[in-house]
Amino acid sequence: MRSESAETVKTFATLRVVGDQLVPEQVTRLFKVLPTRAYAKGQTYYGGKRTGNLTGKTGVWYFATDRVVASDNLVDHLMFIVKLLHGYSSETIPLTKLHNLIQKRSLTAVVSCFWYGRAGARPPAVPRAVSEFFKLVPAEMEIDFDTDEEPGTRRTA
Repeated sequence: MRSESAETVKTFATLRVVGDQLVPEQVTRLFKVLPTRAYAKGQTYYGGKRTGNLTGKTGVWYFATDRVVASDNLVDHLMFIVKLLHGYSSETIPLTKLHNLIQKRSLTAVVSCFWYGRAGARPPAVPRAVSEFFKLVPAEMEIDFDTDEEPGTRRTA
């Protein structure tokens, strides 16, 4: 049996909170973690070498696990986000506060799963308990799984 690690080229998960009324600093304080990227609607941010400075059309708070979770197993990345939402103390559960913030400010939360494997690799499954937990936020789930092409095959558009 081949291991997932040997078949995985790259995997990570993201938690994204978006909306016109988003105040990114509120989400940062809630989770006590620095985001990968965050900006408010109308705020200028650096989009990269090709795009330069941009202005946010809506507010975004985005956290990706690829630089903090040293694993090729997608479940490890998802569990990091679950722990972020659950918090480390029973007194203040970030999930409840995020749920209230989403309702109060008309925000949207999304958890994205990214997995890229070698040719012939079987994509991982998202455990039902994890997807059910994200519904409590509520957070939509996006799945992006892909593999290398099999040798000698071509993809056509």
